[in-house]
Amino acid sequence: MNFSLLSDNPFNTSLVSSEGRIVYRIETLTTSYTTPATLTTSVTKLAPNGQLEAELGRIVWQSGRPSTVVVHGHELYIARSKLWGSSRTFTALNGQSYKWSFDNGSSLVSQNMASNDSKQAPAATYSPPTGLNPGLIHFTPHGLTITGDVLVTFVCVEGERRNSQRRRPL
Repeated sequence: MNFSLLSDNPFNTSLVSSEGRIVYRIETLTTSYTTPATLTTSVTKLAPNGQLEAELGRIVWQSGRPSTVVVHGHELYIARSKLWGSSRTFTALNGQSYKWSFDNGSSLVSQNMASNDSKQAPAATYSPPTGLNPGLIHFTPHGLTITGDVLVTFVCVEGERRNSQRRRPL
């Protein structure tokens, strides 16, 4: 199943189904005006009539990094796979470990198996926008079973990646 990002902003966007219906909304609000400001991102699912159906998760950001991540009411920890690596791992609510990997702006999340990482089928992939084509998140059938985990961790890893790119000198 594919979802297009309405805008190329992982902090504030809507995910649109192939039928053109907004299915998920991602919104970030300032929740504290202290320095540095605390931002909170919520990922919600919308009912077919466009009304709020359920909050899938929430991320509290401090200094451009996710400090608290909650999915379906459970706190989630996202770790770097290696000290200097860009990939991130997390344990989904189904108890299985997953890993976000990055390649030329694209990313994928797959089960994190100690051996044969490269042979794991992805649960989901993200392709950034190109030309007139919007960014796209593709869920495999397995990924659909952990949609909340994937969407919330996507916001975390893509948001953190973009924040770090903004801080780099040109």
